[in-house]
Amino acid sequence: MAVSTRLMTLTLLATSLGAHASILPPNDLYLEDNLEMVANMTEADFKAIIEGVVSQYREPAAKQGATISVNALWTNSTVNASAQQTGNSWIINMYGGLARRPEVTPDGFAMVVCHELGHHFAGFAFKGQSWAANEGQSDYFATHACARRIWGKQTSANAEFRKTIGEFEKSKCDEAYTEQTDRDLCYRTAAAGMSLATLLSKLGNSSEPRFETPDDNKVSRTNDNHPAAQCRLDTYFQGALCGKQFDAMLIPGKKVSGGRGGLDAEKESAKYTCTELDGKSFGLRPTCWFRSRLTLKN
Repeated sequence: MAVSTRLMTLTLLATSLGAHASILPPNDLYLEDNLEMVANMTEADFKAIIEGVVSQYREPAAKQGATISVNALWTNSTVNASAQQTGNSWIINMYGGLARRPEVTPDGFAMVVCHELGHHFAGFAFKGQSWAANEGQSDYFATHACARRIWGKQTSANAEFRKTIGEFEKSKCDEAYTEQTDRDLCYRTAAAGMSLATLLSKLGNSSEPRFETPDDNKVSRTNDNHPAAQCRLDTYFQGALCGKQFDAMLIPGKKVSGGRGGLDAEKESAKYTCTELDGKSFGLRPTCWFRSRLTLKN
């Protein structure tokens, strides 16, 4: 990567703690990048996917008194994506280095854009008291809320995933939804989540995650940082399985008594995400990163 390009990256990432969030931990995968490599998308695809997702969130941003700004850096080899806020400018930084990874499909890349928007819009669970939803919440938002908003009406494209969906994922999607159009969207979203989880396993030098082998760890408190690849795949899949409607015009937990990490913030979040209080065993934020404090008593 050219020195000037790397400096641009460092400038974009050099924000204060709590003002910046990225989909991946710092890594050196940029060393494997090559602008001439055969990728799953072109520069035109890269820009079109970003705009296609972001266009669905300009109105919700305006509702919050903000505007969305995008840095679409195709020639930058950084294998990451990030979000930051400067006043009322809500920024996402998208890099060609990530889009060119062989593990990343166009739909997987769309979920990266959704994840970065999730830092702005997903709400509780936040990174402490900061503006940013934490990593797990942004993953969950990507497949639970954003995928439905951007792909919900693409019924023909969604139906194509009936041909490739694995039996395990299909059975879970079919259990979660009765309408075939909802099932088709679930199939598509699950496939996109697997694309990202495969990249994450490469980054962490771990075995490839599988839908059939969820992470059974239970955290004692919510983890705001990047979960392991299997845990993140579980989060993507559970988000896809949650049929509870998310209100795009509201950021759950942002403006409640007790602060953004308080019980009232979690209660508001529970109105728009699947929880055990709904009597469901699927569609929940996984315990490998999320620790709920809600009980029937509160």
